Amino acid sequence: MTLVIEPGWVWDADHGLRTGHHVVVRDGAIADVTPHRPTMDAERITAPDSLLMPGLINLHNHAMSGPLFRGLADELAPGDLPGHIVFSLLMPLGDVAAALMTEEDIGDAVEMALLEGLRSGTTGLLDVYRVQQWPFIERAKRIGLRSWSCPYLFSETVGMGADGKPIYTPTDNTGFEATLKLFERFDEGRHGVTRVGFGPHGPDSNTPELLKRVDAKARELDTIVSIHAAQNLIEIDRVKAAHGVGSIEHLRRLGLLRPGVVLAHGMFATDEEMAMIAREGAALASCPLAFARSGRFVPLARMEAAGLRLGIGTDGVTLDMLHELRTAAVFAKVQSGTPHGLAAPRILRAATRDAALALGRDDLGLVAKGARADLVMFDLSSSRYQPVWDPLKSLITNGSASDLTLAMVEGRVLLRDGRPTTVDAAAVTRRGRAAIERVWREAAKRGAIPASIAARAAIPLQG
Repeated sequence: MTLVIEPGWVWDADHGLRTGHHVVVRDGAIADVTPHRPTMDAERITAPDSLLMPGLINLHNHAMSGPLFRGLADELAPGDLPGHIVFSLLMPLGDVAAALMTEEDIGDAVEMALLEGLRSGTTGLLDVYRVQQWPFIERAKRIGLRSWSCPYLFSETVGMGADGKPIYTPTDNTGFEATLKLFERFDEGRHGVTRVGFGPHGPDSNTPELLKRVDAKARELDTIVSIHAAQNLIEIDRVKAAHGVGSIEHLRRLGLLRPGVVLAHGMFATDEEMAMIAREGAALASCPLAFARSGRFVPLARMEAAGLRLGIGTDGVTLDMLHELRTAAVFAKVQSGTPHGLAAPRILRAATRDAALALGRDDLGLVAKGARADLVMFDLSSSRYQPVWDPLKSLITNGSASDLTLAMVEGRVLLRDGRPTTVDAAAVTRRGRAAIERVWREAAKRGAIPASIAARAAIPLQG
């Protein structure tokens, strides 16, 4: 089937903003982008007040974390947690989820999160999760989203002692072999919709030997690596104590500061380390809302000044990429003291073309002949946009996910007129909510949700 889309504006980072163009989609690809109205027999979508652009790519996410931690990790007061949020709430609650949830429960929870992402214009995402949460792959396929799965690897599991400090415990079950099995079962190759890579949790929780093994295997399989790096001071101090250098230099020495590697956060990377990332060719996925909820600005202006390949992720705090992009743009402006820091075209490029290139896909993140047809369209006819001076500025400054009218991956329409087409949204939400509420109740009983936080729950946590 051939589809002709006739929007008011067409944008991508390489070609800029175009008006009066028609986009022809056929066999999963963009067959043409032309100022001349095609006369062929085709289905047509005419939307003169709409902006058509590449689908957004979420470069660092935890789909399970979205619903699992929703509301629990926000607005924490002194005394709510005995230590760092990662070690005293996120990982303990994740442990309960891993022990309790069935494959069906996991699928239901992540499908609800993925639906949230789709509804905000996300067509592809790199997701990191515990290897037991592999049903993510099947649910992403069910919805039709493009996915890069990077299951966690650990040389040492990380827990928390009574003093609130992290405890690292060696493990033989690193997740490496399990990840290889998932790769063999699900990976569709360089140009596939479904990809499987490696997700070593961090340079503090993985030995150099395991990280070297990951690097070698990822190169052999032509797949990606995602790793948290310079995300907190505990990690940095531990790496320096063990190896005498910071996290970024440590990864460089191990071969993991190169194209095909996505570093998550880089929150505490120095200017010199950011410049190193830029020189070596790795990408950095920044997740501003994840740190903002703890009262910290992600240093986006410094990241941009370093010239590194920057992508944006939601980290599971929300899966609303439009919200995340607005937050990133505002943070960069405040930090730089200028009104043009990470302006609309720049932040959209980070979430489309640059993210695609970070993942080794030069045929994504474009609205151009021959590119794969991963596209989204926002209706800008609402009063919140009017009058439209610049559609990109309007979308980033005033846009709402509710104005998404079309989303497709490989030319397959996943959302039309604002409604998902591949799944029953109400049923997905109902099942996902029930699965997470069961985990919350058990986690509260086990103390994985501290009593001070459990007391504020809007749902009964007993029974």
